Amino acid sequence: MAQKSTETPADVPLVADICSPRETLETVLAGVALNNPHIELTDGREFIRLPGDHKLQDVSNPDRPAPFIKQLVTVDDRASLVAYVNRFSDPRSVLVADYDAGAIRAMLDYHGDNGAGDLLAGPLKHAVTLKLRDSEEFKRWNAMQGKKIPQDEFAAFLEENSEDICEPDPTVMIEISRDLEATQGVTFKSSVRLENGDRSFVYETDTRTRGELHIPREFKILIPLYQGEEPVELRCAFRWNVGGGGLVLGFEWRRVEYLRQAYFAQIAAAASEGTGRPLFYGRLAG
Repeated sequence: MAQKSTETPADVPLVADICSPRETLETVLAGVALNNPHIELTDGREFIRLPGDHKLQDVSNPDRPAPFIKQLVTVDDRASLVAYVNRFSDPRSVLVADYDAGAIRAMLDYHGDNGAGDLLAGPLKHAVTLKLRDSEEFKRWNAMQGKKIPQDEFAAFLEENSEDICEPDPTVMIEISRDLEATQGVTFKSSVRLENGDRSFVYETDTRTRGELHIPREFKILIPLYQGEEPVELRCAFRWNVGGGGLVLGFEWRRVEYLRQAYFAQIAAAASEGTGRPLFYGRLAG
């Protein structure tokens, strides 16, 4: 039987000679280029990539509108919002304040008004949003409000945050917190509401010694509602229960939500005044 030759005939080209690596790469790149022949730049110009030499041909519409800014920015404080708006605004720019979202947005390329008589639509691609965030102090107090906890835990909370308290004097609140700690484990017999609305608790120790614990009806704290804003005065009403497990204490806000709404409106009005742009209250889309 004749054996097959393992030699390559001289007149048959090798695979490497048919298509070199460089030629292969150029062929692949050319295919990719032709697969996406249309190119659109951010300034509105358009080009077509021609076959063969792959040159770009400008096919832009000569009547195309001028390019516009595409940018959405979020800032953390009112000063940054005002500075950004003052840098990029024009007569079209407006502010929209959305209390539910806790945000104030400046739409810098909004629709023109009817003063020019044409009411042209704006691109709505350039905006800056102030996303208000609760202050650390408000988050700490708000997490505690509405809860009733053992007197020793509540005493520790009051003492830790006494610097936020403005009425009564912080030293008085520290003294109350220490009285709460000292009376832990006693048996509370009754409570009496005083003429000024404060509450006096009568207790008895294991040795039958009677005593009184005086707690004010309410106290006030001075903290910022939002990060980066000035502190405001908030009212807190004491709440308590006396049961078999002892005395449990807590507090509830007094009309704080009304204060938050009013302060939000104040921030929005100040932003409008600082930028000279009209302000609208409503819902933000997107």
